[in-house]
Amino acid sequence: MSEPSESSPAARRRRGRRIFGIGAILLSVPIILWMGAALFVARSLMYPEFLRHSGHDIFGQHVPAFQRGSMTDIGAALGVEPERLDCGVVEEDGIRHRKVSVVGWYFPGKRREVVVILPSAAVPETAMIPYAKFLLGAGYTVVAGYSANNPSYGISWGMLKRKFALATARTLKDDGFDKIAVLGISEGAAGAVMAQAEHQVFTAIIADSSYANLAQLFMRSPSISRLNPAFAGTVMWEAQLWFGRPLYKISPEIDAGNLGTCSLLIIQNRNDKVTPVADGKALLASAGFNAQMWTVPSAGHGDAIFEDPKGYAARVIRFLDASFDIERPAAKPQGH
Repeated sequence: MSEPSESSPAARRRRGRRIFGIGAILLSVPIILWMGAALFVARSLMYPEFLRHSGHDIFGQHVPAFQRGSMTDIGAALGVEPERLDCGVVEEDGIRHRKVSVVGWYFPGKRREVVVILPSAAVPETAMIPYAKFLLGAGYTVVAGYSANNPSYGISWGMLKRKFALATARTLKDDGFDKIAVLGISEGAAGAVMAQAEHQVFTAIIADSSYANLAQLFMRSPSISRLNPAFAGTVMWEAQLWFGRPLYKISPEIDAGNLGTCSLLIIQNRNDKVTPVADGKALLASAGFNAQMWTVPSAGHGDAIFEDPKGYAARVIRFLDASFDIERPAAKPQGH
């Protein structure tokens, strides 16, 4: 049987299919490269530049050079021997589904009211000493959360810390502690607000340097704002694969309106470029009458306790005492 000529209908159909196939390949290659590059950039949002350089996300004029140390060293610095507090296992959001053990360090205080410290991203254990010191000095029991605080894990911008907060609260309640507050710094602050909106288990929250909305935070960062707008939009869309939900829905600002009876102290630095004062005001407006805000004269991020240690401790203790209905005896005048 002879082959159909090039001018036959069958040959023309084959030629049309080849042209269509070649065109589809030529069109799909740049789309695949575009989407692949966007996925790579989206993943990098969990490994921002500050983690590669400083190893953590706390910076400011008076922030010390943090040194890693054992819990024995920290116990010696605080004068209280810590106990390990195992709070189960949680699963990371997004496509990784990594299992993470929730471990805290329990420092017994004179009071049954507990303050859980949710640190910023990747800081070493010693960074929690100044917070635990003044809280223990005021009689509070302290649990310092330290799970997955390693630069190699990246940063989930509070999504994982919210699960740490809830797991820790469940363990403490099972142990008979009913009055629990959270002091969160940076991503820990965002995680605390998100946790309370999910399950109302806390009496009070101190949110130190929280962002208002994750999508807005990324869009104002140089790494995203300098991109082609269409490509930046693709990055933000693909980022939900890593974070487990659309970024615009990761919003402590919205969650601050769903805290129930929990009181909220917002601490924000006046010239913070990462989480500006506007972010704190957004949380304040959403939370309403049961919230207050303290603005610290600093251009750093999460460094308020190092900028004004005495003022920070006094402000936080006054807020916690009011939230827990604790009355302390008035200070005696000097000379009496």
